[in-house]
Amino acid sequence: MELEQDVRNSFFELLAFPEKGLLLSLLRKFRYRDDIYVVGGAVRDLFFGRRIYDLDLAVKHDPQKFQLFLAERLKYTPVPLSQEFGIYRLAKGNLTIDICLYRGETIDEDLKNRDFTINSLAIPIRSLFEGPVILVDPTCGLRDLKYGIIRTFSRKNILDDPLRILRAYRFFSQGYGTIDSSTREIFAELWSQMQEVAGERINLELKQILLSCRAYEAFCLMAEDSVLYSLIPELAKCRGIKQPSFHHLDVLNHLLEAMGSAEKILLNPRGYLPLEELPREFEDEDFIQVVKLASLLHDLGKGYTYAIDEDRITFYGHEKVGAELWEERAKVLRFKSEIIERVSRLIRNHMRPCHLLREWEEGRLTLRAKRNLLKDQPSLYELWIVALADSLASKGPDKEPDYEERLNAFFLEILKFQGEMLRIEKKERLITGNDLINLGFVPGPLFKIILEEIEIQVLEGKLKTKEEAIKYILSKYGNQRQGKEGNQSVCRA
Repeated sequence: MELEQDVRNSFFELLAFPEKGLLLSLLRKFRYRDDIYVVGGAVRDLFFGRRIYDLDLAVKHDPQKFQLFLAERLKYTPVPLSQEFGIYRLAKGNLTIDICLYRGETIDEDLKNRDFTINSLAIPIRSLFEGPVILVDPTCGLRDLKYGIIRTFSRKNILDDPLRILRAYRFFSQGYGTIDSSTREIFAELWSQMQEVAGERINLELKQILLSCRAYEAFCLMAEDSVLYSLIPELAKCRGIKQPSFHHLDVLNHLLEAMGSAEKILLNPRGYLPLEELPREFEDEDFIQVVKLASLLHDLGKGYTYAIDEDRITFYGHEKVGAELWEERAKVLRFKSEIIERVSRLIRNHMRPCHLLREWEEGRLTLRAKRNLLKDQPSLYELWIVALADSLASKGPDKEPDYEERLNAFFLEILKFQGEMLRIEKKERLITGNDLINLGFVPGPLFKIILEEIEIQVLEGKLKTKEEAIKYILSKYGNQRQGKEGNQSVCRA
């Protein structure tokens, strides 16, 4: 198929490689060969008008030789992805160039062995530089791209690489179209095959879905097609589990709705959070992943702790159970340890804002409780969004209509308190561990108790000088010293 000549210019403009001029000059050297094609995502994004960060090249001979030629001149790092199948990569930052052997004898056979029709498109290298621009399209992929259809043309192609199931939802979440119904039927039949896919590969696809602005919709589709239960089998236990009247949905659908609410907050934080300035972390990739995952999984343990106690539905200890379930699953899915820890912490602590809000409104919330919350949950904004998303996804008859406003007011109070703590921490502490040693105390668990108590007394304004702090410590803990005649003069210096 011949294309308009402006397609060539569009391709050159959309290439996002800083070394674009050199790259094109190197590719031009191979315009005499009729077996080298730009394929897959680069061609798809060309017709979608999106920047091209990944360049895929299909060759019939010597992919490694081609890789080393480009690596030496572009100064990219060569990565042998699969020598067995002739797949090689060049990488630099977030940019990649993949070079692979044909999957078959001809380019048509290669394209028919790919995942979806929208990725089964190819342009000969030659036609990028001279003559008419040619598009090879044996599966009508351009038509599907035009109408926004994500379609596989073979059940075998999915069996060849079950990760393609997850990849379809990733393309959906990134706005390339809707998944064809017959394709979804194949996914619903073969979803269990994904359990054989390496966790590292699954993690890469999941990350891209989570970072998209349609993760909620993608996860809902995966739940409908049962694919979600291949990724996180523990969620299957949450289906149909009823909840108290604060909620209007069963546990699974509540979790999905909470994820959707978190996504809305991240897309429009000023519409939900009364903040004058937005912290930079709202744009951090790990922050986005953590908040969406924790919102989806905060009640994961309910599927394992459901019980009826005197005609009341209970989920005793579901926070702890849910965190443990997540930690085990996250290791299988190869999430990095920092994300595992942050999501686990949010699952364990997601009920605390609800309990502390009531204490705060009744005037019973202590400074120690505020401080403990911040110690246990350093990222207040993560907890804030998860708590708010949890509330927005709950619309039962017993839910107070102004709950989100009250929750926001509570978090503003905690945010103010956090600022006060930071200001105090920047100043020199009234009492240090060395001071306690000079007073005759032996390092151990008591140190932490005393130092935390002094910090609370300072926050409450009850202690303002080192002398006052020493007097307080000696009056309350003096009989627990190893030697009662500690060197107090050093402490007062």
